[in-house]
Amino acid sequence: MPAIETLGSSTVLCVDKTGTLTLNKMILSSIYSGNEYFEIDKNECLLEKFYELLEFGYLASQQDPFDPLEKEIKKNTKKFLIDHENIHSKRKLIREYPLSKNLLAISNVWESSDKNKYVIATKGAPETIFELCHLNWTEKEKMLVQVQKMANKGLRLLGVAKAGFQDDSLPEKQHDFEFEFIGLLGFIDPVRPSVTQSVNECYTAGIRVIMITGDYPGTAQCIARQIGLEDPEKYIIGPELSKMSENKLAERIKSTNIFARVVPEQKLIIVNALKLTGEIVAMTGDGVNDAPALKSAHIGIAMGE
Repeated sequence: MPAIETLGSSTVLCVDKTGTLTLNKMILSSIYSGNEYFEIDKNECLLEKFYELLEFGYLASQQDPFDPLEKEIKKNTKKFLIDHENIHSKRKLIREYPLSKNLLAISNVWESSDKNKYVIATKGAPETIFELCHLNWTEKEKMLVQVQKMANKGLRLLGVAKAGFQDDSLPEKQHDFEFEFIGLLGFIDPVRPSVTQSVNECYTAGIRVIMITGDYPGTAQCIARQIGLEDPEKYIIGPELSKMSENKLAERIKSTNIFARVVPEQKLIIVNALKLTGEIVAMTGDGVNDAPALKSAHIGIAMGE
């Protein structure tokens, strides 16, 4: 009963974008490589110049994936690349460099068929891939413009890069490879059909809705407009949030309904800031890393399937 009463008196609902507002059903929509942009969903054939981007995205994924993004990469690799069955079979997986809080990228090291050289495939957050590839300021600015264009279409983005390595002893850090940038993969994650009505019902009940996501602001704003979220032009990004004083955040959070490029631990900061302003906070979450924020909220709503 206390949980039901708290839910009924909530003034703010904090929700994830992916899997809560959207279906978490990734569809590879468009790609960018070699200064060219290509929309896959409007074409049955993929131009040969984009094969390498798809191949290395696949090599940087699990061979038997469970992640929706990796499943979609595998599906399109099978669809467009004739020799897809040999992409993994011609090589032996030697080492995996996992995603970490400090480096949002995954790298797989493969031994080439001639056993004279390692091939490294990596994918991750575009700005992390730019950093790994040591792009200069001009190149990075150019790529960030393209990232913004794709994000504004509501796409979730992954950067892909490759490297070669010939020494017997592999380095401890991904930064020690000399990566070459290949391109960007853009995925559509459709909005759940019932979400627009649900958001409207929250507003009718006097509950403010706040979207929290790790995606780019442009992606979040596109989804926000689709679902009728109030004030979609205002947002705070994770790096900005980390530098804010408690008082400044408490002031900004009164009129900001989108938090983008947020890492999991910052969800707790957002919930606590709302509580300080006198809000009764409900928080949804579907991952282990959501647990601190769910516990801190007045009511935590753990999401399943």
